[in-house]
Amino acid sequence: MSFLPETDNPELLASLTVFKQHFGFVPRVFKAQMGRPDLVESQAKLIETLLFGKGSLTRIQKEFILLAVSGANQNSYFPAVHSRTLQFLGVDPEKSQQIAVDHHQANLSETDVALLDFARKLAQQAHAFSADDVEVLRGHGFSEEQILEAVLMVGLTNLLNVVQMGLGTEPDFKPRLVFPLKEVNPPEDSERPILERPLVDESASADPDAEFVARVKAGETDAFEELVRRHGRRVYRSLIGILDSVEEAEDAMQDAFLKAFQHLPEFEGRSRFSTWLVRIALNTGLQRLRGRKDFETLDDESEEFRPRRIQAWLENPEDLYSREELRRLVEMEVMKLPSKYRVALILRDLEELSTEEAANAMGLTIPGLKARVLRGRLMLRESMVSYFAKAGAGVNA
Repeated sequence: MSFLPETDNPELLASLTVFKQHFGFVPRVFKAQMGRPDLVESQAKLIETLLFGKGSLTRIQKEFILLAVSGANQNSYFPAVHSRTLQFLGVDPEKSQQIAVDHHQANLSETDVALLDFARKLAQQAHAFSADDVEVLRGHGFSEEQILEAVLMVGLTNLLNVVQMGLGTEPDFKPRLVFPLKEVNPPEDSERPILERPLVDESASADPDAEFVARVKAGETDAFEELVRRHGRRVYRSLIGILDSVEEAEDAMQDAFLKAFQHLPEFEGRSRFSTWLVRIALNTGLQRLRGRKDFETLDDESEEFRPRRIQAWLENPEDLYSREELRRLVEMEVMKLPSKYRVALILRDLEELSTEEAANAMGLTIPGLKARVLRGRLMLRESMVSYFAKAGAGVNA
């Protein structure tokens, strides 16, 4: 991801803001519908109100309905997106996966099991649905408002599943679960769709470091040197960006690799080793930054920045500089930013952490992190105006 400001069409981008705000990115299923931005905007408003807005059901209960119904529909796309979202809400990915497969085995409360039984039956056996099913939820203490929200969440999930399947949208990232193709005419007497097992978890097989991780776990400690060689440069780059000190970055890198080695037995392969390692490095760097005597707090959200030099860049600044020269300038100017902005940009734009991950790492609220990133980008843009203005003057001479 580039540090440079985005140049998407503002009218089209407006309808996608909700998704970027809550997911940290815009899922492809919505980008694929931008031939009708008005319809995408309608979906965004519905999702914002029903799923992300405060209601009678909890946010996690509504997310569970989305997982369970998507699983019943054998839709792999939305469980992949929302398992990631739930992870930031404290729900283990394995639990999310199990809810999509069979919520009865997910160690849920009795009331949540009843809620998901209700949701799956409504989604898959609407012809057999009756007032008795509603009464069951009432018996578990659900209010009329909660039942209504559950019904609406089932409808929303079915809509999203059908749209994604109809468009054939490719996953935004490799899904943890891959459902088999669904039978066109399932047996009449089946209480709920049968999901074949085992479902595919491709995270480990897709990890180029998996072999070396396995060798280290097996006691071949020398194999860890290969992991250091492979990822040392990226870890160092991240730490120098956070700490702005060669000595501290080198020390922090040693600490990060030591922590990774010590905790490698706990690494379960749910993400790539490189992702896990960089998270350790970032946390190590942030801890050192907070430990400085002259530390400028990262979690103060009260500051305000207003650009002083409002000047447009030329349309394509990349044309004025080689890519390497442009990258050098950007990195140089990023390092001049105050730590609170520099770290925000590094986490979001360089390491590509989600909004939620970056906010948690910096101890900020999500709106606070977004404001910090925006101010940092504005500062960066302002600091680079002179380069492009000079270059532009040379071109026009």
